[in-house]
Amino acid sequence: MEASAKSFLDSLRNIFEIVHHKESATDYNDVLQKIFEDTPHVDEFIKPVVRVTEFLILFDMDLKELLFSQVTDAHKTSKQLSVIPIVGVCGSGKTTLARLVYDDREATNQFKVRAWVKVEGHELKLLHAAHGILKSALGISCSIDDVDELDEIVRDTLHYERCLIVFDGIESMSKDSWSHMVKHWFDFVGSGSVVLITTSRSDVANLVGNHTPFELPQLSEYAALSMYRHLAYDSLEKDVTTTFMAKNVAALCGGDSLSLRLFGSCMRYHSKLRELVSSVDFSDVMRLPAPDASAVILMCVWALPRHLRHCFALCSIFPKGYPLNTQKIIRMSIAHLDCYHYFSDIDDSCIDQLISMSFFTDVTYNDCGEVVDFRMPDLIHTTAEDVARIVLELKLGRIYSIGDDAATLSFVGNCESEDVETLILAPTIYLGGVLDCSLAQFLDLHSLDLSCSGIRMLSEDICALEELRYLNLSYTLIEMLPDSITDLSELRTLDLSWCYHLKALPERLRNLTQMRHLDLYRCESLSHLPSGIGYFENLTSMPLLVLGNDSDCACLGDLQRLNKLRGRLEIRNLENARGTSDAKSAELRFKNLDHLGLSWSWSSSSQSMGDEYDWFEVLEELEPNERLKVLDLTGYMGSKFPRWISFMYNLIKISISDCGCEKLPALGQLPRLEELQLKGMRYIKRIGPEIYGDRDGEHDVTFPSLKKLGLYDLPMLFEWSDYDLRHSSLLFPRLETLTVEGCPQLRYMPYYPNTLLHLTVCNSSGGILQSLTRFGVLCSVLIKDMEIDVPLTYLTSLCNVQKLVLFNIKDELTIRLLAEFPNLVHLGILHCHQLRSIRFFISPSLEKLHISDCPNLSLIGVTSYSISSHLKELVVEDCPLVTQVENMSSCLSLRKLIIKGCSEFKIDHGELNDLKKLEYLLISGCPNLERRLRKDTSLISRIPCVILGDRKVSPHV
Repeated sequence: MEASAKSFLDSLRNIFEIVHHKESATDYNDVLQKIFEDTPHVDEFIKPVVRVTEFLILFDMDLKELLFSQVTDAHKTSKQLSVIPIVGVCGSGKTTLARLVYDDREATNQFKVRAWVKVEGHELKLLHAAHGILKSALGISCSIDDVDELDEIVRDTLHYERCLIVFDGIESMSKDSWSHMVKHWFDFVGSGSVVLITTSRSDVANLVGNHTPFELPQLSEYAALSMYRHLAYDSLEKDVTTTFMAKNVAALCGGDSLSLRLFGSCMRYHSKLRELVSSVDFSDVMRLPAPDASAVILMCVWALPRHLRHCFALCSIFPKGYPLNTQKIIRMSIAHLDCYHYFSDIDDSCIDQLISMSFFTDVTYNDCGEVVDFRMPDLIHTTAEDVARIVLELKLGRIYSIGDDAATLSFVGNCESEDVETLILAPTIYLGGVLDCSLAQFLDLHSLDLSCSGIRMLSEDICALEELRYLNLSYTLIEMLPDSITDLSELRTLDLSWCYHLKALPERLRNLTQMRHLDLYRCESLSHLPSGIGYFENLTSMPLLVLGNDSDCACLGDLQRLNKLRGRLEIRNLENARGTSDAKSAELRFKNLDHLGLSWSWSSSSQSMGDEYDWFEVLEELEPNERLKVLDLTGYMGSKFPRWISFMYNLIKISISDCGCEKLPALGQLPRLEELQLKGMRYIKRIGPEIYGDRDGEHDVTFPSLKKLGLYDLPMLFEWSDYDLRHSSLLFPRLETLTVEGCPQLRYMPYYPNTLLHLTVCNSSGGILQSLTRFGVLCSVLIKDMEIDVPLTYLTSLCNVQKLVLFNIKDELTIRLLAEFPNLVHLGILHCHQLRSIRFFISPSLEKLHISDCPNLSLIGVTSYSISSHLKELVVEDCPLVTQVENMSSCLSLRKLIIKGCSEFKIDHGELNDLKKLEYLLISGCPNLERRLRKDTSLISRIPCVILGDRKVSPHV
């Protein structure tokens, strides 16, 4: 055996031995230190190509089918709710299996309400569970913390629908929290509902489950080898499976999915290790006692290049189970690693590479396809803690209380305050408390994270931290920074993102010449940046530049030397640009930007801008690099747009707002454009050939990739031409969502292909509804804030619509339709204050009818179109003049009936008896009816779930 191979094997043997004896080894730290001093040669490591591992194709689909049958057959049992725990070790595929079931088309059809809640940390807490359900099921972010109010909202969301709720990653839960969820939420779900829970702990499964736990077995030897081969070899490489390889995979990983994913991914990028796996009997040479996932993880970390290893290790400073922000990890890595003179290897691609190698999971991306945050499995996190402690010699402190100016604080760390290098907030941070330290004591501090702490000031003694490289003040209440901060000559990152109250930056900011990341994203109160940012020649990210109108304010010329800028850049107050030459000197073409925002402020432009300001020339000189993906233009008052906008072929999203041009730029030939938003274009009168662009031939497609189109507040727009296209399929061939809002003169829309699924018409001319005859297939239509000056019969052309919502129709009207909608499933009539009466036949397809806040509505008459009517849900809310729903007894399939805020509403005894399938009845804000039903429970005795007022009642007692 050659010397290099023997050296590798010796190191690997030491890794497995030390991990196997970790609990009893007194010299664990020393041995681990020696192992990492003997690192693999970097030239043996191939830089990972970012890719998404298709783990699904490696998954045992028989398991999916078995679990899926239990989930979808739950309605066949006598249980109202089935709670099925999926139990398995870390990385065994619990989340993957749950996701396969959750995303299955049949599950989507069977369960009316679905919600996926990823647990923050380890314990599922009540507020997080409620917020997670509302965000996933309804798409809304809820900030309500009142438990009673949240209970009502969650209950209204779930009430007697068949629900599928997934709680992913519960490692701890209090019995009281679970009992509360069951009593206040899950007791109101429809029969056959299912809660799936993924956990590695049997005690959690036993606490919440009322169903036999679904335990994930380890992979078979054949499946394990298949997974390894898929991950270790590129699709173009020859797959050579040797006897040694099969034996080593079994000896190292067994059937553990996490070990196999890491090991296989590592072998793809480390040629020497893969060669050894194929040619040496590990179990003989290394005397492996048994497969050990912790040892495999440590081996894969050991095989990483140094900069990736350090980046990986720094993730351990944040608590297990929480999402990790890409930018925070990268910037803190730079702060720590520049002491070792190889920080130049650290950038966003490090996270991408570690994701490709299966170290991270649960990845989320932004519009540009960049990683926003990710998670680290617990077992990997434990290894990262060891590596951070030994390899980085990380000296970490956690802040447990802090003053409002951060001058004094209390902390817990693994060293004395003067030796701490990284100081972050503990999860339980709060303002005030027992304070026993000042910032000035942390003389060796490299990284300080005070984000979300609520501080309003930063103490002047921050200047004592001469070694500080990373300072995070994001999401705080700071208005001004102390001038002394400009003495931090080593500072690389200053994160002030989401500091809404920040008004200005210190004038001597230019002194921070080592700055690489100046994050001012969403600093909405910032009036300007000081001059001199051009001295930050190593600056790679600065999401916001605010121009001022004084000589001591930043100008566009300051950007000239910042050619390392990349990512996002928003330039505000462009009315303060110092002429065309200033714009030209910005040299945006040489910046690798993905997202560019350019905005002018109308309020100041009308006063400060002279005749010498050339709008067009300024914008023309701000031409960005062709790799740009997102472009936002706001407040541009030039007479036309520059041609470069029409040649940004990598753009995927464009937003043009409050601009003064009379014609739109040619955008129709941008091949990747997926979203276009036009807002507040007060002078646009026509949308015509100019926006479609030059077409070389009659079969050229216009807007070939556009999926979402929005027209907002275009008061002069009266014509929208389809460019006389001979083939209608050539215009918007992939359009799915169209919104027309605030276009009072537009009465015609061009033809769209059958790809259009969602249409919203809001605060526009009623005449536009005549164009609906041109739409053949639509899933949902929302008509909102309209004065209908054409007959509603035009809606009947939407014969294929499945969801129709009429919201705040302002005219007095009477609705007499529905039979003409053979595919309508959901009808909503909301906030129509002039609506007097509704009388219609219910089409066989209609399942949900929701009428709300119609104060002048006095008559609701429904007649089943046929005995096969499928109306399952009827909701009438805040209609005080409605006393009954005529012919309600003809709705024989009704399962859910909700009457709220209809004070004089009555239900006959015979009507309730005729509704034999009724399973859920909620009466609230109807005092006479509530008293009657409480007094005579025989009327509701056969209905499984009855809520009167805000309480669930038991009619059987």
